[in-house]
Amino acid sequence: MSLRPFLAHLERHPDAARLSEPGARAFVSLSLRPYLIAALAERDVRRPTVVVAADDRAARDLAADLRAWLRPRAVRFYPTRGVAYESHLRPPAHLVGLRVAALDALLDQSPGAEAPVVVISAVALSEKVPDPSLRPHGFTLRVGELLDLEECANDLVAAGYERVDQVDDRGQFAVRGGLLDVYPATEERAIRVDLFDDE
Repeated sequence: MSLRPFLAHLERHPDAARLSEPGARAFVSLSLRPYLIAALAERDVRRPTVVVAADDRAARDLAADLRAWLRPRAVRFYPTRGVAYESHLRPPAHLVGLRVAALDALLDQSPGAEAPVVVISAVALSEKVPDPSLRPHGFTLRVGELLDLEECANDLVAAGYERVDQVDDRGQFAVRGGLLDVYPATEERAIRVDLFDDE
């Protein structure tokens, strides 16, 4: 069941128009916030909506609530890096994946499609992001297309993936016979491509 049709009820409220004005404020209960934010995002689905929450936990929870209200519209959570820049530690792969997925959603808007909603914490908003021109080029695999596994493996290595015997974590891939297992940083689980000969 979709909750999205209920968002139109806000439009009938006499104060609804004022909520879209610059600097508008509303004091509402915590349980009503997702509904109110979803209704405001729904006013113009062609424009992306960025929602700033206090911290990562609040942003993650709000993103989950907004998904329930706005389904099937894309709602992404943009977390902090998880480590300070000064530490010189590599951010956890799952956080990198969530960040990349959110940025990709903002960059890859198809004409006529609904724009995404991105929920970000105040700290994540203050962190640097890479220039879009540095974005690695992806490629798409389609059913029935011919695929050279070694060429595909080279492309994955060039994109920063690690070749392993068995895929366990994001950013890894494995080739075994006619099988290609890839665990994209932006996905919840690995993807398996089973080739029939080279197709």
